[in-house]
Amino acid sequence: MSMDTLRLHLQTCLEKLQRGELAEADLVQALEMAGKRPPQQLLYLQVSNTGVGSQVIGISLVAEGKMQELPPDPAQWPYQTVLEAMANGWRVIKFPELALLLQEDQTVGMGCEFILEKWT
Repeated sequence: MSMDTLRLHLQTCLEKLQRGELAEADLVQALEMAGKRPPQQLLYLQVSNTGVGSQVIGISLVAEGKMQELPPDPAQWPYQTVLEAMANGWRVIKFPELALLLQEDQTVGMGCEFILEKWT
């Protein structure tokens, strides 16, 4: 269930209230809809530098509680930049850690990695 579906149902409830037609069942349904959490998806994008327009050089997707297989060919990946993913509804929840880029010879980890989430 999406937030748009819940929003539409609440708008219908408001209209029914204004007409004096709102029933307890309408509100119970709204509560049930609000209580259902959609599954979270995580998208890990490794990019060539810290900009959101940078070329994706690595990608991982977690959906339905497991790692998803993605094409090995980068040209077939669903997103070529972080901006493309954001335009498709992905929200950035972690930006690259700039401190990891300061001393490349002592760095452990992915310095230019964005983590994005989507609730479906």
